[in-house]
Amino acid sequence: MHYTQVIMKKLALSVSGISLFVAGYYHVHRHAAYTAAQNAAVLETPATPTTQPSQKTLAVFASLPTKVFLDGKF
Repeated sequence: MHYTQVIMKKLALSVSGISLFVAGYYHVHRHAAYTAAQNAAVLETPATPTTQPSQKTLAVFASLPTKVFLDGKF
């Protein structure tokens, strides 16, 4: 190869490498900003209160035989 061809090849590889690095850098920072915004949105939503089953429901399940739960047939 001639000296100019070697220089042109190195220049082309350098330009493409730098371009990929810059594109990756911006992509990572945009994704980090998106993730931070999603986490902030999740933290701002109020948590749903957990409700306890009523006493009637608990009494029904307590009165069922254990075999029903072990067989998996209701």
